[in-house]
Amino acid sequence: MRKAHLAILPTREGRTAERRVVNLAASLREPGATLADAEVVNLSVGGFAAETEAVLETGTHVWLKLPGLEPVNSKVVWVEGNKAGFEFVTPLHPATLDLVLVAGRRPMVKRHFGAGAVANSGGLKAR
Repeated sequence: MRKAHLAILPTREGRTAERRVVNLAASLREPGATLADAEVVNLSVGGFAAETEAVLETGTHVWLKLPGLEPVNSKVVWVEGNKAGFEFVTPLHPATLDLVLVAGRRPMVKRHFGAGAVANSGGLKAR
């Protein structure tokens, strides 16, 4: 059995928590605004970074919605193009972070190689 690997970025000056490199589909919403799609690229108990087409300004509060988690109030702390960093108003509990990471993992697709692979894919019949 092959185990999955999770990248953990070391803490740097000014950071209080380890960031986990992720690729999670999420949505962001400013109070009173519509939802915007986002991709969370790193996550910690203290905040996250995401890529989104939403127009964000430093200091703005947004709600982050991830699968399996209630919306979390966050503050935009930096913006660079379509990428932004956010700080959670109330840090996540470490167990909540673990649950989000487990929920975001997808099983690897098993692919078979060889003559039977194409035949069993539904496109062609085996001879």
